[in-house]
This record gives sequence, structure tokens and C-alpha cells, in this order.
Amino acid sequence: MKQPAMQTSTQHTMLPTFLEKSNSSMNIYGQDPKKKRLSSEQLESLENSFQEEIKLDPDRKMKLARELGLQPRQIAVWFQNRRARWKGKQLERLYDALKQEFDVVSREKHKLQQEVLLH
Repeated sequence: MKQPAMQTSTQHTMLPTFLEKSNSSMNIYGQDPKKKRLSSEQLESLENSFQEEIKLDPDRKMKLARELGLQPRQIAVWFQNRRARWKGKQLERLYDALKQEFDVVSREKHKLQQEVLLH
């Protein structure tokens, strides 16, 4: 089976599409270089809302979006990311507690083994 030949042009270099669009508002990573961060007031409001309830119902999402001047999708993504960070911290705390408990049991076991060897 014969493969179609690649056409080459002396006028057009083979640049990736994102480099050809010089008037685009995206950078080479496909991101908007003017992406704005949330203000400290917006973050504080979102954190307070998260502390009240980690799940976000549609009404609360719309209310927060209106109050903070953000898109509902931004609110949803922020909550999703915050839940992921929260879950990671929860796992860290659980690991620390279990490790502490294990260390206590391990020391007790070692102590009992020493007592058995002495008797």
C-alpha cells in the first residue's frame, strides 16, 4: 500500500499550530498569560464557605459567584481543588496518628520480648 507523499512548501514552515497563531492570547502552553489570581478577600470568602460545608450545591455556587464576581465554573473548580488538598491533609494526619500508635505498640512489644528473654 502506497503512503501519500508529504507536501512541503518553501513559504510555510512546519511549525506547531500554537506557534503559527501569533495574534492569539494563549502562550506556548495553551494558557492565558493574563490569568488573574483570586484576591485575598475572594480567597477568604471561599475558605469560610468551605469551612462551613466542603460540598458545593448549585444554589450556593451561584450565590458565591455573584457575591465574588467570579464565574460559577471558577467557584466549582476552586472547591474541587480545595477538597483535593483537604483530603491530602486528612490522609497525612491519619498517617501521623497511625504511625504514632504503631510506635507505641512496637515499643511495648519490644519491652515484652525483653521481659520474656530475662525470665
